Amino acid sequence: MYRVPIKFYNKLMAGEIPVAYAVIQTHLGYRAYGEKELTDVFGILRLLADGSVVAGGGETAGMDSTGTIEKSGRIVGIGKFDRTIQPRGRNVLAAWTGKQAQHSSIDLDNADRYFSRLIVAEPFLGRPLTVYVGIESSPQSEHLRVFSGLIAEIGVNRTVMTLEVDER
Repeated sequence: MYRVPIKFYNKLMAGEIPVAYAVIQTHLGYRAYGEKELTDVFGILRLLADGSVVAGGGETAGMDSTGTIEKSGRIVGIGKFDRTIQPRGRNVLAAWTGKQAQHSSIDLDNADRYFSRLIVAEPFLGRPLTVYVGIESSPQSEHLRVFSGLIAEIGVNRTVMTLEVDER
């Protein structure tokens, strides 16, 4: 069970549809991919000290005001993962000290061979990936962070790039 901010809950009850999006932290900056085109600015990316804004207020070339170098609607699907309070099993000590590590996969649209070219210049393997769900017009503090992990495997074919992500 997740705790959600009351504003998020109120917007859900008012009929607003949340959007799922993933943020990949690469060596060059943050890449945000959503189920649809991301039009609003997500606050988390503005608050990170990533070198995109200098002390004088100027911005690094190629970055927008959020520190992202890309925001696009390329997610085809996000795989399932389970949340458990304790591992499945009967060992009391293991349940007390351990947790079940999660795994998920994210399919990104590669019909235009975009990722086939991108991962050569900017490798995603081993980079942090976080999945959020939130109302796009809301600040990021009201979004739910549902999964966070490291990209462990990448599979690329003609139409889809699949990222296999292991929880850290």
